[in-house]
Amino acid sequence: MEEASFLRIVPYSPTHADRSKRTRKRASLSRNPHSPDSVVKIRNACTTCREYESSRDAQRTPEEPPQEDQYGHFHGSASGFAFLQLVKARLASLPSMSLNFPDYPLVNSTNSPATLPPKSIADTLIHNYFDFGLTTSRFVHKNSLLASHENLYSNNPDSLPSQDDRALVYMVMAIGSHYAQANTVFSGFSASVQYFTMAQKELERGSSKITLSSLQARLLITHYLLNHSRMHDAWSSFGIVVRHAQALRLHRETTASLTNFIEHEYRKKLFWSIYIYDRILSSIFGRPAALHDDDIDQEECRFTGDDDVTISEEHLKGKGAFCSGAALIYYARLAKILGMVLREFYGPLRKRHDLQSLRGMAVKMQQLLQDWLLSLPAFLDFISLPPSAMSTLTQRQLCTLKLIYSHTRLLLYRPFILYCIQQNGDAQDTPDLAQWFTHCSDKSIEAAYSIVDECQSLQNRGLFSRRFWLVNYTQFAAIGTLYMYSSIRLHEPGIRAVADEALTQFPVGVEGDLVGQRYLDILRELQKVTLQCSATTDNTFDGSTVDGSGLDLPDLDDMLLGNGDPFGSALVATTH
Repeated sequence: MEEASFLRIVPYSPTHADRSKRTRKRASLSRNPHSPDSVVKIRNACTTCREYESSRDAQRTPEEPPQEDQYGHFHGSASGFAFLQLVKARLASLPSMSLNFPDYPLVNSTNSPATLPPKSIADTLIHNYFDFGLTTSRFVHKNSLLASHENLYSNNPDSLPSQDDRALVYMVMAIGSHYAQANTVFSGFSASVQYFTMAQKELERGSSKITLSSLQARLLITHYLLNHSRMHDAWSSFGIVVRHAQALRLHRETTASLTNFIEHEYRKKLFWSIYIYDRILSSIFGRPAALHDDDIDQEECRFTGDDDVTISEEHLKGKGAFCSGAALIYYARLAKILGMVLREFYGPLRKRHDLQSLRGMAVKMQQLLQDWLLSLPAFLDFISLPPSAMSTLTQRQLCTLKLIYSHTRLLLYRPFILYCIQQNGDAQDTPDLAQWFTHCSDKSIEAAYSIVDECQSLQNRGLFSRRFWLVNYTQFAAIGTLYMYSSIRLHEPGIRAVADEALTQFPVGVEGDLVGQRYLDILRELQKVTLQCSATTDNTFDGSTVDGSGLDLPDLDDMLLGNGDPFGSALVATTH
């Protein structure tokens, strides 16, 4: 059986080139740089720049190289793990935590038959997938999949599905097994491994030709690996998905005449599902997105469900009418905003702006999120629609949208909170900035409350489980955020109370999930050390006044270096 190996952080020694890598472009002062006047101007300009940069450097965090593990894997600050590591190290000198996130081996399925289950069981697994599986990212055409499924069980060798179609059927059955009522030799998490293995073998035996079915199967493999505590494997697998999607030109608008409406529409659905995964994985790992918006001109999906699209025609839903495919459209729009937040506040672009301009940018993105929320149709309005009025499919769609919306808000406000933590008594901001920081804190707590409330609702309905990895990750990030604030806003004991209550429910959601168990270990220790910090540390911010102009946010990636333990990056390094 494959053994899990653990992370070891290796100190990074910057070279002289690393320390001096930052340069600034300055405009030419004269067409003739050698004239006497130009020399004087250049000398004066250089003196001014040095004085400016000296003052500017005094207001910024010393630049250090980004955090790396012993394998050279980069771990950025958008990651919830990296964020909480920084908080732990910055609020107080807290004990080192042993936090390792290896890829855990899949359950040994050598004793399971590598054969198809009885037809009745296969039918149930496939219906489980469409009823409970990837309900928001609906990129597999149900009727086409059912046709391949029927052909697979027919005795007619002439109608046997292609290898890629078989791989897709097996992966749908594997995901559907996660929602089985009982664990048997043909259903359940353990049994799903055999279908996963069968799908992989079909893809390996196939030709080098990439098809829509093979790409759909590979994206399901990524989802499957995330559900089975193999996040590093999923990251690598998703890289192949992106390259295959680009090879099929899914990122570009179709210009050919329409001959197959199913293929035309589900190319778009598949692409936007990949786009969503790209933005979410980028935020979890703190790494750059693989798909770039300036390379994309693919149009949005249409308001259609599986039954509305056939090879020869397509029927669009009327405005306001329920559409099972609408959630994917709004999910993709939300993912675009998430990508903007990651790009502007966690990437190199942030260094081009001072605190005031970043604040203005955050206000614009805040408005984009509000506009997105107001644009939701009534059947996707997770603010006002009660669960009792929803079908199971709609409940799951609203849960996904609500969690990612709230998590995007956490990421939007996080850099400004880190600025406050980084000051730690060294600066008191002007009233408008102080008000903005309070606003960011309030909105972050509100977003975290929204996530834990949703998970509480799932718990009450018996739906909080390992079956969807994203629920556990967002809950983890939300609880960690609340514990951070419990150490800063000591006059609000209710924050810790909410975090403590959410933590008591967390073991139910991560039962059988080995990565989820690591989340639990982290949160329990964070609960303990922030309580100690709250009892011994005065986390008030006072000092000299600044107005934010010319002042940088701390370099978040740089701030994560050298904190003594792998809290921020342990999730994303492993060997095999």
